[in-house]
Amino acid sequence: MRRLFAAGAWGTRALVLIAVVLCIGALKFAQPAVVPVLFAVFVALLLSPAVDGLCRRQVPRILAAMLVMTMLLAIVTACLSVTWEPARKWLDAAPATFQKLEAKVRPVTRFISKVESVSTQAERMTEPETTRRDSPTPVALESKGFVQSTQEWVVAIVSMVFLTFFLLATDIGQPGRAGPADAPGRAALVFARVRKDLGRYFSAVTLSNLTLGVGTAVAMHLLEMPSPVLWGVMAFTLNFIPYAGSATTLVLLTVVALVSFDGATKAMTVAGAYLLLTTLEGQLLQPVLVGRRLDVSPPAVLLGLWFGGWLWGVAGVALAMPLLVSVKAALREVERSRSSPSSEPDLETVRTRAAELVRARTRRYRRAPGPASTNQDEKVAVPRGDRDRERGR
Repeated sequence: MRRLFAAGAWGTRALVLIAVVLCIGALKFAQPAVVPVLFAVFVALLLSPAVDGLCRRQVPRILAAMLVMTMLLAIVTACLSVTWEPARKWLDAAPATFQKLEAKVRPVTRFISKVESVSTQAERMTEPETTRRDSPTPVALESKGFVQSTQEWVVAIVSMVFLTFFLLATDIGQPGRAGPADAPGRAALVFARVRKDLGRYFSAVTLSNLTLGVGTAVAMHLLEMPSPVLWGVMAFTLNFIPYAGSATTLVLLTVVALVSFDGATKAMTVAGAYLLLTTLEGQLLQPVLVGRRLDVSPPAVLLGLWFGGWLWGVAGVALAMPLLVSVKAALREVERSRSSPSSEPDLETVRTRAAELVRARTRRYRRAPGPASTNQDEKVAVPRGDRDRERGR
């Protein structure tokens, strides 16, 4: 009998594993359709509080969604217009830049090429002659053309914008308010918690990244780097991707500094300044703004970035953090509803963390109550019949 139950449990696990593998394969195959939808849902979740605020001021919902989307597109257009000219100049000068970089790192590349040639000759010497004769001729596969890739990106962006507008116009937050007010369903509570935690997380991260972007632009201006505004916008944008975004900005800054200045001292100064800024932002500012409740462990972040990059490329890396934060918020809400469904969730904000710190500091100087005050607060329960007799006397 135990063997039958064990066989049934293993069969269930095998079916679950097969279903997970099939779902992953379907998501990878359906990338052009799934990725814009996920981006639209996350952007609508982040913008829905602003639309709800306009609706509370008696603004029609469709007009509120139109105003919020217009403001978002205006901000994106302004950022692109500010950075377009420096980026275009940098791209025009890219061939000359790479030639200068190649001339500066030529000794290192020569050493690496010598090592590679020695290793290749050693492999050929150890490889059998029949294997070398029978090896197939490599065939180069043609990639997608630039025009076709550009059309796909344009279609995806336009689809995402329209889908975000329709989600905002039809009230994406309605599932979080569905059901009776005194006893909402578990799905509604989970949706509301995901929406709230996702908004709080990205609000805090946006403020932290904005501080990093402004600091980077000021530092690059003081260090006489070309196009400091471009580097500030790049630091702000790429820092939404943990670890990989700051590492990419650091590499680009170091390469441009090596090309722009003579010698490696100024380039190391530029790299050190950005490394100091991103360390202060990641270790001091962002933990204070985000807090322990919304923080995701570094191993989970690295695994999520790796899996998202393998699944959907750059879009998967960008979607890794929203998905991780949403999954953590949903699991936390499910666990809370199972343990104590009647209690309210503990909300952790900057104000609550500061108040908790102040209470912890002032608790040391608070004097404990003495026995006299304790006895005064105690009340003796007297039966009702005895009280009536005393009143009659």
